[in-house]
Amino acid sequence: MDVYKGRVEPTRTWLEYAFFLSFFPALVAGPIVRADYFLPQIRDSRHATRAEVYTGLWLIILGVVKKAILADYLAQYNDLIFGSPGNYSGFETMMGIIGYAMQIYCDFSGYSDMAIGLALILGFKLARNFNFPYKSCNLSEFWHRWHISLSTWLRDYVYIPLGGNRHGTFRTYLNNFITMLVGGLWHGAGWKFIFWGGMHGAGLALHKASQPWLRRVGDGPAVKAFSWLLTITAVVLLWVFFRADTFSDAALLIGHAFGDFSLDYALPFVSARALWLILLLLSVVSHALPEGFWNKAGDMFVRSPWIVKLLVFIIVIQCVVELQGQDVSPFIYFQF
Repeated sequence: MDVYKGRVEPTRTWLEYAFFLSFFPALVAGPIVRADYFLPQIRDSRHATRAEVYTGLWLIILGVVKKAILADYLAQYNDLIFGSPGNYSGFETMMGIIGYAMQIYCDFSGYSDMAIGLALILGFKLARNFNFPYKSCNLSEFWHRWHISLSTWLRDYVYIPLGGNRHGTFRTYLNNFITMLVGGLWHGAGWKFIFWGGMHGAGLALHKASQPWLRRVGDGPAVKAFSWLLTITAVVLLWVFFRADTFSDAALLIGHAFGDFSLDYALPFVSARALWLILLLLSVVSHALPEGFWNKAGDMFVRSPWIVKLLVFIIVIQCVVELQGQDVSPFIYFQF
């Protein structure tokens, strides 16, 4: 399609084409590598600089922390909740739902960080795939921050060919809905994925339709806080349909979380799941920190002596060993 549209020239050799298709860091779960972005890098045959190698190592370490420490430990409890819907209290179920929202972010963004880091060490630059999506104040912003390579792929190869926003208001809303429906079907041919994609599509259309009213309301702190709360609630609850084994299980989990919710279970939960809560809070706080903080941390790591880099790496690996579960947890997006 890119060649047909004139976006990219045909590859010069079969080897170049095969290398583009099989580039291993991004092959299994993304980020999606586009030909017009990647093929010129193959032809440049450049080598990674010293700073790029250490930046790549920093990204790999971040990815390991997200995936092998945070996501995998959170999964140990989340799997219990989603494996037995209705068998736990509403409070425990709610914590599992919130835990899965952080688990899927840490799992998938951790993989992306590792893939981007590996590619950078090899001398290739892959586009950013996550940009703190849970800071979003609406679903449109969320899809500009979550799995960016997929959302832009859907925009360029589904939304725009359908007509985009060029054929009136109703068609724009319909095209948004169809695009997200396709995104849901891409994850699996089941009603829960269709519902997940369709609800995101409906949310995008609703956000676009409410723009005139939102402009009149303004963009003050109270409005931003309410918008964020509404967005994060919708995203977290829709993840239940993404994770649950069946559509009915998802509905049961959400109904039980709200219908049987009681803070009487909070103190027993804290005493029984203290480390789980600490890691959940750590993942939330790290996500809420300003982007500049992580940029500075990365720069400090790159400039630090080799012994500091080695110590950071050893500490991270030791944490992985200490917190690992009995079973290996595959990357969530390996199944898609």
